[in-house]
Amino acid sequence: MTDVVNLTSEDRERLVFLIDTSIKINKRFQFFLWAQGTLQSFIPHETLVCATGDLGTLQLRNDVFSRATLPDDFEPVARDPVRGFIAPLLSHWNSVDRGPIAISDDGSESGSLHPMLHRMSYRNNLCHGVREVRGACGAFFAFLGLDRPVGARERYFADLLMPHLYMATMRMLDSECAVADCPASVLSEREIQVLGWVRDGKTNAEIGLILDISPLTVKNHVQKILRKLDVSNRAQAVAKAVAIGLLGSGQGREVRSH
Repeated sequence: MTDVVNLTSEDRERLVFLIDTSIKINKRFQFFLWAQGTLQSFIPHETLVCATGDLGTLQLRNDVFSRATLPDDFEPVARDPVRGFIAPLLSHWNSVDRGPIAISDDGSESGSLHPMLHRMSYRNNLCHGVREVRGACGAFFAFLGLDRPVGARERYFADLLMPHLYMATMRMLDSECAVADCPASVLSEREIQVLGWVRDGKTNAEIGLILDISPLTVKNHVQKILRKLDVSNRAQAVAKAVAIGLLGSGQGREVRSH
């Protein structure tokens, strides 16, 4: 028999807000704030591991969101298909008809706790996932370090919120892939020139003299660059352009011939 979970008026208000804000997520920092914000009202955890990809072959990408300082080997251990902790948790989830599972140090549901979870003192944990209707692709989520034993309430909300968690995750990853896969289309040739000189420390007036355009035109180019790269200042624009391959060592120094 399924346990009955009674929702308070505050629960209902927070639930509506949580679902509404999940629809607006398409950036990593937004996902982090969402997971560490209102989601904590329903599944209070310290670390969230999102494993996405082929759940059958374990060809997975792991993204970790945590308010804790994690050891350097946490992520490698999480994704290791042989000695890691995601693979056995995923296997157990499949064996119980893919319902929410509790992983605790008492071994009541899923056997002994993985050494990494013991090391992090993650005694109360909850896992759930979603699989595409066709094929083996999907996502598996491990909520680690809950502040209390997993009960009917946490299982209920894990099941209820799973579609929203999955779609928010996929929008975040799709947004990142779109930028990484199409760097050449992000900025125009002139904007790359301007950003190259910004990287070299030139002012708008100096860039205008170099490129034979007005400082106001340079300013307009810089504003467009900030919007296209979704950053707030010139330093962030340069850093992001370098990271996604828009700026190489010689780009941005071409000068219009007179």
